Amino acid sequence: MAWATDWTSEGWSLERRLRNRLLAAMTGLWLLGSGLALYAQWRETNRVLDTAQEEIATTLLRLPTPPSTDSTTIVLPHPPTHDQAMLMQVYTKDGRLIWRTQQAPTTPLAVLDKHLSISEGDWHIVVLPAPHLDRVAVVAAPMHDRREALLSGAQALLLPLLALLPLTALTLTWMLRRVFRRLDDLNQDLRARDRGELDPVAVTGLPRELTPLAEGLNQLFERLTQVRQAERAFAANSAHELRTPIAAAQAQLQRLMHEFSNSATMQGEERTAMLQRIDALARQLTRLHHLCVKLLQLSRADAGLGQHTEPVDLVDVAQLVLEEFNQPEQQARLHLELPTSVVDDAGTDAITSDSVMVQGDLDALGIALRNLIENALLHSGPSQRVTVRITPQPSIDVIDEGPGIPPDRLDTVRQPFERGESPSPGHGLGLAIVSAVARQMGGTLQLISPHTEGHGLHARLMLRPA
Repeated sequence: MAWATDWTSEGWSLERRLRNRLLAAMTGLWLLGSGLALYAQWRETNRVLDTAQEEIATTLLRLPTPPSTDSTTIVLPHPPTHDQAMLMQVYTKDGRLIWRTQQAPTTPLAVLDKHLSISEGDWHIVVLPAPHLDRVAVVAAPMHDRREALLSGAQALLLPLLALLPLTALTLTWMLRRVFRRLDDLNQDLRARDRGELDPVAVTGLPRELTPLAEGLNQLFERLTQVRQAERAFAANSAHELRTPIAAAQAQLQRLMHEFSNSATMQGEERTAMLQRIDALARQLTRLHHLCVKLLQLSRADAGLGQHTEPVDLVDVAQLVLEEFNQPEQQARLHLELPTSVVDDAGTDAITSDSVMVQGDLDALGIALRNLIENALLHSGPSQRVTVRITPQPSIDVIDEGPGIPPDRLDTVRQPFERGESPSPGHGLGLAIVSAVARQMGGTLQLISPHTEGHGLHARLMLRPA
């Protein structure tokens, strides 16, 4: 059934459903009221016309009586009511027809022995006996008069309904949209939120029917916030607690490597194998230390590292961060591109500028850019160029020539511990840290792969101008 499909269909509109139901209910009630009114009108019309026919019959009974010896029926040229459509007859008590209209037959239209008011076929017949006059009057009126009266009444009741239905639908739509506007505001509020924003929704101003829904959402957000805080605390505490023993283990390993290098107790292949094992252990400890650093950065970013913003020069941030990558192979691959000019609001004058000021946090921007550069160096290959570009939009672009990320994975890799398809080692935290920093500073992280300048990854950190 249609209504069953409507209720079980996906993506249905509550506003549209209420409008259709209300419109159907109003139409049904209008039709019911019209039907009752037409029924009452039909009865009243019959009563009035029956009375009129009886009055005509009474008038016919008062006509003069022809001589009793005359058997000729007098034909009335014009009925007293001047209604040429009516049929009229006057009989004596013994059944002799003494008066009739021109259209009336010579035989009785109905039985003459009693008072009648009946409908037969297309005629409504009234028989009015007058015992004191020894006469019976018969008056027949066509039914189409009554039907026309009923049709006129139906048109008077139903035509306004047809005319008002579109207006009623528009009025209901306008009223329901005003009622649901507060729900639209709630919907827009939820849609405009970032993925990690769990602030409570505003309950004030909502109708009573929607208040439990908003309170339920707030309770869910509160539980999710508690879970996230517990995860952050665990990650931060774990990373902090692990840094000290990892640093101690690295120091002990370096001492062991130094002592072993100066020792002559082991020679040949055995010595080479031991050095390889020590080197592998050193790489694992370095990787574990790097993971702890990333976890601490992610915890700081999630905790609101970039919320307290101030004017910061992107050029200074880029130059400071690039100085940290001081290995010769890193310096050979990194290329910094600075803006040469900034176009004014009119779009005509070019003003030379050596700085790009944004609203942000120096430490947070440094962490974000450092992670973008580390990702590009790690995943683009040992000899591929990595471009760091400062644009006047303002933004920081980091472009590599690595294998890139499949387009269907560009949203997924923003989540912690999610990695692309690169074979290079990594923890899947770099882009999550950058995304969190961008969100805290009111910016966005855009990922394009493959980009227009090659087949690698183009990461663009869009920021707010100062």
